[in-house]
Amino acid sequence: MSDSAPDKSAEKPASAAGKSAGGMLPTIIAVVLAPVLSWVVVSFAVIPKLTDNIKSELTTIMAQASNRDGTEVGAGHQADAGAGAQAAPKGEAGGKEKPEVRPKFENLTVNIAGTQGTRYLKVTFNVVGKNDAANKKIDAKHAELVDTTLTILSGLSMPELNEPSGKAVVRGRLVAAFNDLLKAPLVEQVFFSDFVVQ
Repeated sequence: MSDSAPDKSAEKPASAAGKSAGGMLPTIIAVVLAPVLSWVVVSFAVIPKLTDNIKSELTTIMAQASNRDGTEVGAGHQADAGAGAQAAPKGEAGGKEKPEVRPKFENLTVNIAGTQGTRYLKVTFNVVGKNDAANKKIDAKHAELVDTTLTILSGLSMPELNEPSGKAVVRGRLVAAFNDLLKAPLVEQVFFSDFVVQ
């Protein structure tokens, strides 16, 4: 009887060691397979999808840029009224002529009034004249219009810019000041492509 007791005790540690090795197998598999599966998913699912999305975005951007430059990408496409768009000749689009967007006022930066030079406003915008003759007069006075713009923008305060209608107020002041400078209501609209308050 004494012989059977030591045999049972010897079996217990051996079986415990076998169970712990078998219990570690799923952990080892998970540690080894997780990076491999992650790599497979990223390489064959995520990256191809991102590549397709980027290609389609680039195609769209190139088409829009071509339309803005006035070059034809596909049949039926016409230049939009965005930055740098050319006027559609008469006879196209039902005989209506789109106004040209010019000149471009780029990266005009001023300190905001009342901030002791700690805050600034940076804008880029286009000026749309009422017709081709108006656009020519606007082009001729470009330097004076830039100076007028800087004067108006540097007089703005943070409360004016923080208002929901702040950009519309600035647009209205610019149109009024430009028409005053040109001594005629030649400027139809100002379109901001950049309006940053820092």
